[in-house]
Amino acid sequence: MQVSSASPARDLMLVDLDAFYVSVERARDPALVGRPVIVGGKPSERGVVACASYEARQHGARAGMPLFQAARCCPRDTVFLHGDHRAYVEASRQVMQILGRFTPRVEPLSLDEAYLDLTGCERQAYAKGAVPGWHSWMKTAETIQRTVFEETALPISIGVGPTRTVANVASALAKPRGILEVRANEAPAFLAALPLGYLPGAGPRMRDKLARFNLETIGDLAAVPEDVLASTFGAVGVTLSRRARGLDADLDRAPIGERAPKMRTISRATSFARDTIDPDVVGGMLSYLTQRATAALREERLLAKAVGVTLRYSDFQTVETRRRFREPTACVRQILERVDAIWPKRWDRRVKLRLVGVTLYDVFAEKEHQLDLFESPGFKAARLDERLDDAVDHIRKRHGFGALVRGRATALIERVPRTPHGFRLQTPACSR
Repeated sequence: MQVSSASPARDLMLVDLDAFYVSVERARDPALVGRPVIVGGKPSERGVVACASYEARQHGARAGMPLFQAARCCPRDTVFLHGDHRAYVEASRQVMQILGRFTPRVEPLSLDEAYLDLTGCERQAYAKGAVPGWHSWMKTAETIQRTVFEETALPISIGVGPTRTVANVASALAKPRGILEVRANEAPAFLAALPLGYLPGAGPRMRDKLARFNLETIGDLAAVPEDVLASTFGAVGVTLSRRARGLDADLDRAPIGERAPKMRTISRATSFARDTIDPDVVGGMLSYLTQRATAALREERLLAKAVGVTLRYSDFQTVETRRRFREPTACVRQILERVDAIWPKRWDRRVKLRLVGVTLYDVFAEKEHQLDLFESPGFKAARLDERLDDAVDHIRKRHGFGALVRGRATALIERVPRTPHGFRLQTPACSR
């Protein structure tokens, strides 16, 4: 097993922020340091763990676990918090700016992960204390780690390797707050002894399938001819074969920093406190979530090319339907009309729903959109929609989001005589 010349060795780093959501919360409230912390909601809510601190993980908590189950396995002093997406986005932006000081070739994978390509920057490594004649990126990695922590109070782990696959595995082994460098000539032996759980893309179901063929380690998988894996598992088998041999899955993918930017998504979802079959509750909640997602879209002056609706039944069967817009939009009316046209048709089982969600797809900056040179027939209507949305946004900024909702979401409003305004938004059917 060796790193093929078809995938030339480069100097890559995978920077991964440790327990990202928890780390951001601790940076905001140092009293949380050292305590088991879970981000995702309260134990009484029907949500799942979004992020668990390492202290909570020692007791069995993990991402994706139901909150009530996490509360059972963690000690009583565990702190449960709702997430703050805006804070996480801002923290991620700060970290990515810091990484950009070390190389222009930065490829974010998510809010808390990014690849760095330092190939050709050996002079920088020497400046950080490497020995001339061969270069190690340990000093540079230590500088990155220290700089990120000093400026953001966020801990990171770094994996250094000749390919994305090797850097990814090294980063996982370096957690928490560690650095692990694997050189090209060390990569085969480094990967061979590791369990398949460390291989990107080898999830629990795939590992169960591979175990039937007595494949337990990455080395076991690397020893199987690629054509055999392809005939057995299809394209997934080819991907795993290449990764097991230390290669990147796609040998022709563009270098880091030169790929087209990945389109963002904006989503809002909620689990009902009790499974429901009431169409007014379902429609009202989807309308409310759509308005929340669209408000986030407009706040960042973005446009969306498509919208998706997710329905999860009480038996956990999940369906999602996505529809594209004729033109990219941030218009609340247009997006609500598309959502209202989707969900009644997709709710085709007489089974209660436990979760609903709305996702805006292919989100991009408004300035990148080509405007019409001449006014289209719907231009005036679009301008009126925009003015209405701006007015609603202004009211919500002053009085809170629940001060003004529209459409089916009004089903979630109750009259409260004791309040000055007479109304308040209430969502007793949902958990968050």
